[in-house]
Amino acid sequence: MNDAEKIRKKAQSLRKNATKEENKLWFGFLKTYPVQFRRQVSFGPYFVDFFCHKADLVIELDGSQHYEESGQEYDRFRTEYLEQEQGLSVLRFSNLDILENFEGVCTAIDLAVKEKICPSSVTAEAVPPSPKGRPYMKTVTIYTDGACSGNPGPGGWGAILEYGGIQKELSGGAPNTTNNRMELLGVITALEALKEPCIVELYSDSKYVIDALEKGWAVGWRARGWRRADKKPALNPDLWERLLNLCETHTVRTHWVKGHADNPKNNRCDELAVMESQKYKDVPF
Repeated sequence: MNDAEKIRKKAQSLRKNATKEENKLWFGFLKTYPVQFRRQVSFGPYFVDFFCHKADLVIELDGSQHYEESGQEYDRFRTEYLEQEQGLSVLRFSNLDILENFEGVCTAIDLAVKEKICPSSVTAEAVPPSPKGRPYMKTVTIYTDGACSGNPGPGGWGAILEYGGIQKELSGGAPNTTNNRMELLGVITALEALKEPCIVELYSDSKYVIDALEKGWAVGWRARGWRRADKKPALNPDLWERLLNLCETHTVRTHWVKGHADNPKNNRCDELAVMESQKYKDVPF
C-alpha cells in the first residue's frame, strides 16, 4: 500500500469514527456551505477535522482529551505547524461550543471565510440571515493589557474596543494587585462593556490569559474545583469565573501579540495601564 492509499484509508477511518459534534458541524453546516470544505485532510503528520482550500482555513474541534496537559502541548505544536509551515489559519472550537452555541460557531466560520476570500464584503448586510431567524452576532475587536509596579503592587489595565469604525478606550487600576489580575481585569471589563452577545477578536500580550483560554486550562481548573493538573490551587479563581462566564456569552477568538513591539493598539493599552498604575503609586493599602 503506497502513501497516498494509506492517507486515504486513514481519512476514511477518521470520518467513519467521527464524534457526534463533528457530524453535527459537517451535516448541519459545512457540507452545504457555499464555499467547499473537506473532512479529515492531511497536512504533513496531521489530519485536520475540516479544511477550506479557497480560504486556507482549518477548523478543529477539541474534545475533553485536548484539555489534559499532553493534549494541550500536542495542540500547540500542531497549530504552530499548520500556521507557520503550511500558512493556514486555524479556528478551534470545543465540543461544548457545538452543543451549546452551534449558531455562534457557524457565524464565526462564515465570517472567517468571507474575511479571507473577500474582506471588503464582510458587512452586516452581506451576512445572510440566521437559519433560525435570529440576527448574526456583531464582530468586535478588543485589545487589552495590564501593568503592575512591584507585582504585587500598584497596577492598572487598559482596553480598546473597536466596532464599525468606532473606537472606545477603557482603563482602571488597583493599589495592591498583581500583573496577572490586571491582565484579566482588562479582558473582563472590556467584555462586560458589550451590551449583547458578540463575536470577539481578542488581542493580548498575556500568555497567562491567552493560553489559559485557548488551550482550555481555565476550563480544566474550574472543572477540578479551581485546582491545576498538579493539584495546586489555581490563582485568581474569582476573576477566571467571571471571564469564563463571559466567554459563554460571547464567541471569543484569542490572538497573542508580542508586548512592547510594533502593535500600536497593544502599545496604547500598555500606556493606559501604566498611567492607571501610577495613580496608586503613593496610595497606602
